[in-house]
Amino acid sequence: MSATTAPGITPFYFVRHAPVVKDIGCLPAYDPPITDGPFWLDDLAKTLPKSADWHVSPLLRTRQTADLLRDKLLPHSERLDDALVEQSFGRWHGQKIEYVWNQIQQGPRHNWGFLMPDISPPDGDSFNDQMGRMAAWCEAVEQRRFARPQIIFTHAGTIRAVLAHMMGISPVKAQSIAIAHFGYLHASLMDADHAKDHHGGTWQLHALSPSGG
Repeated sequence: MSATTAPGITPFYFVRHAPVVKDIGCLPAYDPPITDGPFWLDDLAKTLPKSADWHVSPLLRTRQTADLLRDKLLPHSERLDDALVEQSFGRWHGQKIEYVWNQIQQGPRHNWGFLMPDISPPDGDSFNDQMGRMAAWCEAVEQRRFARPQIIFTHAGTIRAVLAHMMGISPVKAQSIAIAHFGYLHASLMDADHAKDHHGGTWQLHALSPSGG
C-alpha cells in the first residue's frame, strides 16, 4: 500500500504484537519476548502502508514485532513512545493464575476481562490508568498535522483504550473488545481545524481486523 494521505485526513494503524513466550497457568511476565513463530505476515504487510511514520511501544514484544515487518514496509521514521506500553499487573506478572484469582474472586468481576478497570494490582496500574494515558496521547495527536500514514506497534489494552477514546466507550465496555495477535485497528484522523466545524468527532473507525500470523 502506498504512503499517501488525503488532504486533512491521516490513516492510523494500531497493530498488536506477536504471541509471546509464557508459562502455562501463569500470568505473562511484564516484558517477555515473542515466540519463534513461524509467522505468515504477507497479508498484513500488504494491508499496512509503506514509508509510514512508526510509533513503537518500548517493550520487547512490540519492538520484535516491528522488526518482523521493517524490511517489508520500510518506515519513513521510527520512534519509541512510553505512553504506548501495556497495562502493568505489577507483582502479579509471572504469578500462578490461581494465586491471583484468590485475590480477586470476591468481585466485582468482568465477563471478558481478567480485571475490572478500576483494579490496580500491587505495584501495577489499572485499565482506567491506561485509559487516561491513551486519552492524553490521542488528544496530543489530534492537534498535530501529518504528512504520511502512521503505524503504531502496541498492545491489546492500549488498542482498547484508544478505541474507547475514539468512540466514547466506557472502560468496562472497552475491556470486552477482543484484539488478536497481529490484529489491527484502522482509523482515520481529521485535522482538528476542519473537524470542529461539523459533527462526529475527529476520528473515523474503518476496521478492527484479525490477522493471521
